[in-house]
Amino acid sequence: MQDLTPNFSSLSKIDASVDQIDWSIRLFLDHQAFVPAITLAGAAEEIVGAVLGEQSIFALVKKKLSADLDLPEKIISQAHMNKTRNWLKHWKEMQDEETIYVDLEGEAIQYIVRALANLILHDRSLPSEGPRFFEWLAANRK
Repeated sequence: MQDLTPNFSSLSKIDASVDQIDWSIRLFLDHQAFVPAITLAGAAEEIVGAVLGEQSIFALVKKKLSADLDLPEKIISQAHMNKTRNWLKHWKEMQDEETIYVDLEGEAIQYIVRALANLILHDRSLPSEGPRFFEWLAANRK
């Protein structure tokens, strides 16, 4: 008789985030697929950032930019730091523009760097694609 029990695996949020970061880097470097790189890196950044709380890169940068630019943290986070990711993830009728103009490569880099920085802050680790991304960054974005 065939076992009909599904094959379940154990998966932690951090392990899922590491996989998301690796795939975001592969999509970015190997396929220039910036949109899925943004959404995957953004998801990973958010998950690890939740563990770090106020010590996450997002929270630290948001606080610094808010103080430097004398703007509320909500404006910094929604109109600048997370605008592209949120636009890609959600559709708020009557609020969202149907089209935005954005530097997708630059945005993808930002989200990947933020996700990698959070992971480093969390447990001092890098995903397998991390060194390759940093090599590309050093060679292409000095």
